[in-house]
Amino acid sequence: MSMIARFVQVTPALLQKLLGDPESVEELFNDEGPGAAPAAAMENMQKLFASRAPALLAGTLERMDPAHREALTKRLEALGLDAEALQSGKGGDVLAGIMTRLGQRQPPAAGGSAQQGKGAVISLDKGWHGVHYLLCGETEPGSTVASQAVMGGTDIGEDFSGYGAARYFSAAQVAATARELGRASLETEMKARFDPPRMTSSGIYPGGWDVTGADWLMPEFRKLRDFYADASARGFAVLTCIE
Repeated sequence: MSMIARFVQVTPALLQKLLGDPESVEELFNDEGPGAAPAAAMENMQKLFASRAPALLAGTLERMDPAHREALTKRLEALGLDAEALQSGKGGDVLAGIMTRLGQRQPPAAGGSAQQGKGAVISLDKGWHGVHYLLCGETEPGSTVASQAVMGGTDIGEDFSGYGAARYFSAAQVAATARELGRASLETEMKARFDPPRMTSSGIYPGGWDVTGADWLMPEFRKLRDFYADASARGFAVLTCIE
């Protein structure tokens, strides 16, 4: 059975309720609410955009009249997109990140007691341990912010999945994590840590690492980075668990 890491945004008010009634934590993870299916569709669309959107957008720019093209180019630059890069097929990751942020801005679901104040939900699927390793070079969480982002936090409630209790990060901790994951040099550091033989021998889940592993771990990291950035911007706390 696969071990999957899931993350949920919650308002500070909901976190306080959960701390007083930790039995409700399982409900928060088991009932993803009406935003779950759109979130999965958004993730699939994100992957499609990363591969195809640059060329499509570049073609659209070429067909526009000069005035409209200049206006759109300026708007793209404000979002971190370079028109010349798009024409060469680059910029897919940036476009995908924009889609992720849009998809994460879901209103809290209206439902059970644990749904009021619930925000976006993401899964790192089986990439969670690999992302953790690239962030800090260790198999277990440590004292640094980067080493806590995936596997850290404070236990809340009972072990309902068989892989340990859920854990939470306060809004202040989320803000600190967002700053760390947004560091300009972090991706370079993570790529330098990617070492398939060492990761396999260290027991980094799911094992069997090869040179292609970075191709799916880095997008999973960017998903997590954008998730924390969005939660920080909204003043949310975060809960996580392994299922």
